[in-house]
Formats: sequence, C-alpha cells, structure tokens
Amino acid sequence: MGKQRLIRFVLILVVAGAAYWQREHLPRVPTELSNAPVREKGTAVIKEVSLSGVAGTEAKKTVAKTVTAPAKVRGYEVFRDALLVDRDGNDGDSFMVRAGGRDFELRLYFVDAPESYLSDRYENQQRRVADQARDLGGISSEEAVAIGKAAKKFTKEQLEGKAFTVYTSWERVYDGDRVYGFVELSDGTYLGTRLVEEGLARIHTKGPGSKEKPVPTPDGATFFQHRDKLESLERQSQRAKRGAWGL
Repeated sequence: MGKQRLIRFVLILVVAGAAYWQREHLPRVPTELSNAPVREKGTAVIKEVSLSGVAGTEAKKTVAKTVTAPAKVRGYEVFRDALLVDRDGNDGDSFMVRAGGRDFELRLYFVDAPESYLSDRYENQQRRVADQARDLGGISSEEAVAIGKAAKKFTKEQLEGKAFTVYTSWERVYDGDRVYGFVELSDGTYLGTRLVEEGLARIHTKGPGSKEKPVPTPDGATFFQHRDKLESLERQSQRAKRGAWGL
C-alpha cells in the first residue's frame, strides 16, 4: 500500500508540472472579454445600423456608433447642439426641436407669446387671445395676433440654421406631448428673456418646479430672481415702446 501511494503521488506531481508548463509557455487564446471594447462612462453603444448603398455594394453593414448621454446642470438635461425643426405648428414660445437624437416640442418657461391666429370657431382660443391682448397693454385681439406672428418670426430668426442650447427636465405641459424648458442662444441669453425684452411676449407661463417648491434656472437664479429680471425688462420695453407696447 505504501508503494502504491508513492507512485500515485509522483503521477500527481508530473501532471501538475505539465499543466503549469503549458500555462506559462503555450500562446494564450484571447477571450471574448479581452477583445471587448472599452466603453466610456456615460455612453451607450448602438449596433446594427443599416446602411443603404449603391447597386453592387453591400446592402447592409453592421457598425458601432457611440451616443454620449446628455450632460446635466442643476437637474436639467443639457443639449448644446439642438436644432429647430421647421413645421407649421411652431410658434414664438413653442416649437419642435431636434436634440439628443430625438425630436420633441419645447415650451418656454415663464413667457407666453400671443397666438399667431384668431379662431372663428373656438371661444376658448378667442378668450386666450383676449387675455394676451389685455396683459400686453390692452391692445386689440387683432393686434395681439400681429404680435404673435412677429414673435413667431423672431424665434425662427434666432434659431433657424444654427445650433442652440436646450435645458429641460422633461416636465410636461398639462400632461401633453410638449415639455417645458429654456433655450440659450449663442450670446448666452435666454430666448424667453429676449421675447419679453422685444415686447413680443407676456410674463405669464409657469416657471420650473412649483410655487411651493420652485427650481432654480440653469444659470442658478432663483424663481423670483428670474421673474424680477423679466419684469424689469418688461418695464424697459414699455418705456421704449417696443413690440406690443408701441401699438
């Protein structure tokens, strides 16, 4: 029995030594994990992108595309390469944008540009235009519509064909498809602020958060600081008789 145990022990040593030699001297086969691409934090990889080609070329090709997650500032998602999507429904304070690989309708915080038309069928729309006209110095509904068209034109001129920055926390407007947000222009000003400055919008729509729990603006101003600034600009616009204040 002692001799058999000795032989078994020697065989185990031989097998173990051979395994160790193979591990240290034979070429290693790359594993799937070692070949996997390194992904940066905050990015997602999209595969299987279909490419349409010319006749005689490969009809489909699988490529890898990296999409960077949007940055965040004070709770807002930030899109610095947003573009205006041209469509008939765009208005001075509400318009379709393309940002972060998707299209969505953005509604500006704090400001309300007049409607760009006056309905001959819906009383609610007529009352809304009348309210806008009253808040813009008591002008007529027809004059308010003219200001609404001017606001629509101003917004298009500021945004069309150029990149701008969108800040949004995806707060929905009356549980609809539109979402609230801020638009920062290339000069660092907010589009909503410019509309008030030009006399093309009233200070009316809600700000971020709620009255009980207001949320700061992207630049760190409190709800009341931003509203006070808008009211100051509105008084300047009134004195200068710009936009609705000059009618």
